Amino acid sequence: MLEIARTRYPDIDFRLDDCSQLQAVDNGYYDLLLSNYMLMDTPDLDGTVNAFHRVLKPNGTAILIFLHPCFVFDTSESSADGQHHHFHWEFPYLETRKCIDQPWAHFTSKFIWFHRPLSDYFKAFKTAGFVVVDFEEPRIRADKYHLTDPSKLNQVKGWSCSVAFKLRKVAKMCDSGFGIVASLGL
Repeated sequence: MLEIARTRYPDIDFRLDDCSQLQAVDNGYYDLLLSNYMLMDTPDLDGTVNAFHRVLKPNGTAILIFLHPCFVFDTSESSADGQHHHFHWEFPYLETRKCIDQPWAHFTSKFIWFHRPLSDYFKAFKTAGFVVVDFEEPRIRADKYHLTDPSKLNQVKGWSCSVAFKLRKVAKMCDSGFGIVASLGL
């Protein structure tokens, strides 16, 4: 994939790295970090979030989007009118667990992912030194229903499949020997 990307976009610096370490990136290198649908796949959430924090400049922003841990749509049922949805869990929601799903569509290998309650993500962000600036549970709007497979519309109508966090790396400043943590509401 890297060879294809480098061939198609020679002006972009593509790197292969372990997301829980990001060794190929210097401290404080980026202003903005975007993580799209990967946090639920990393076995080391704390290491990954700490690496994200390390590579951001002071007051840098991280946008993190991942599957909503509260709603598992693969094992759920919707009423015909879409007003009621029943989510089925094979284990307690508050239990952190490694999950393995069977291949689907064109994929040939099993999917390994990690269920974590939403509070685990908040705690990892806070421990790493991030401040949550914004949080959203994206949903499909009525004017976009026509863009969804009609057989799946009731499944996604009124429920969020994802969560999106906007985080800020808190700038640390020193004033007369006292450590001051400033959260800039930008």
